[in-house]
Amino acid sequence: MTFKFIKIIVFLGWLASTGCSADLESEEQDSASIEGVKSKLEEMLPDSIKLVSVNEIDIDGYFEVNFEGIEPLYVSDDGEYLISGDIYKITKQGLVNKSDARRNYQRISLLKELDEQEFITFEPELTKHTVYVFTDVDCGYCRQFHSQIADYLNLGIRVKYLAFPRAGLESESYRKIASAWCSSSPHESLTTLKLGDEIKNNMCNDNPVEKHYKLGSSIGIQGTPSIITEEGKLIPGYLPPEDLLNQLTSNS
Repeated sequence: MTFKFIKIIVFLGWLASTGCSADLESEEQDSASIEGVKSKLEEMLPDSIKLVSVNEIDIDGYFEVNFEGIEPLYVSDDGEYLISGDIYKITKQGLVNKSDARRNYQRISLLKELDEQEFITFEPELTKHTVYVFTDVDCGYCRQFHSQIADYLNLGIRVKYLAFPRAGLESESYRKIASAWCSSSPHESLTTLKLGDEIKNNMCNDNPVEKHYKLGSSIGIQGTPSIITEEGKLIPGYLPPEDLLNQLTSNS
């Protein structure tokens, strides 16, 4: 459990005791209270905790609350209960992970908001599947993945790379991968780095590496490579080409 997460739990407990529940007592208030709850949270949140959004969900009595840097949490509409973790719906067919479906939707929605020019994309002749891959040039399994890029493409898998320097934004890995994104030949530069060779230092001001890194952190990326499917499913770690194809085919 992170320090930031502990602070959020403490804050929400305090919020419940200071009258938020009174503001949300009636169903009429509930149905129109998203902006009110968001405003109240923003007013009371410490500066170190950034509120991204408060959303209605298909679970009566709860709101989804998104804070920067952690996955969504759930707050009861009376402000008294906080849920961290997955919520399951009980059906005759078994348990349905509602939280996982929501996370998938959020991931793919955020990725589709990015400009196509922000990716370093490797295109097959005929695209059957698309994956988003958070990558680091100094990661052994990222290098193994990229060494087989032709095999992924031959299977019809389009690879859209995003930058995720695991050592952080002040690291040498950040300098390297940002230089690849800033290069006039980003595909060749990224490949060169993944072979363990050097490229010219080229730190342009408009590179998207910091944006990618923060986005990845907010949607649950903890290591590289991390693969996200067109449905938003997160596949942590390296998968050989045929294994990845099997996963993508089973999801479609």
